[in-house]
Amino acid sequence: MKKFNLILGLALPFMFLSSANASSHKLTVKINPINNQAKTITGKTTRGTNITLYEGQKTIAKKKSSGNFSMKVTKPLNFKNKYQLLATKKGYTSKKVNLKIVVKEINYDAKIKQINAKIETIKNQIKPLNQQVKAMEAFVNALENDDPTSSDYQTALQQANENATAYENQYNNLKAQIKADSSPLGPLYDQRQTYIYKSIQQLLKH
Repeated sequence: MKKFNLILGLALPFMFLSSANASSHKLTVKINPINNQAKTITGKTTRGTNITLYEGQKTIAKKKSSGNFSMKVTKPLNFKNKYQLLATKKGYTSKKVNLKIVVKEINYDAKIKQINAKIETIKNQIKPLNQQVKAMEAFVNALENDDPTSSDYQTALQQANENATAYENQYNNLKAQIKADSSPLGPLYDQRQTYIYKSIQQLLKH
């Protein structure tokens, strides 16, 4: 009996030590840098770790890590909000990490350059149409005067291959095409102006 108690007495500290070690294993959690435009959070954890992303008290994403992990979020993270990543695994001490969101500045100069290229493409597209309309304009005006005795009318009729209606229709169709092709220019000009304004604001912050 004394021998049994002695063995039990010797074993108990090891049992408690083993139990304490099992619950005190530390989780490895490493999160790659995150900016305010990112929609994916990546990093590295102990294999088999369950990770939960919180925005304040609200759960916004969950994932089980196989070591390296990639967690998608529905929208870019707002650097003004508080985010935490909770890592848990059975037999390990849970770990909570505060996320640091780095503000990534937008390159407005590059965006303005892209818009200028689009504007230039549209202008080049409609330039020959404008030239054609301008060349036809005087003849169309002469035909609309409908004075067969005038030299301008006779010249315009020759230009129209004796078909004034078809010539005027061609002229009107060209103008309609120019209007349609030019329609994206207005929004592009507005967007460029917005980017110029934001670019100036960004410079003033520095």
